[in-house]
Amino acid sequence: MEKILQEIRNERKRQDLKFGKRTNDNDPWMEILAEEVGEVANALIDKWDSETEKELIQVAAVCVKWIEHLRGRFHIRSFYQEGK
Repeated sequence: MEKILQEIRNERKRQDLKFGKRTNDNDPWMEILAEEVGEVANALIDKWDSETEKELIQVAAVCVKWIEHLRGRFHIRSFYQEGK
């Protein structure tokens, strides 16, 4: 699992370099996520392969970024508490 989490971290960094930090309140997170999920669906039409896995990593990275954005904007704490 750690290898996958590291791949998600790497993708997050790549997205920030490519698109910038995107801290504006009007960022279209749902649209970005929908596009990435659509790319997973397209990859699955062909077959399950490394392209599908790459697209899933991108979906996960967008979800992480969206959570980071919400926590920063609304100053919310983690839904999951350590040790519970």
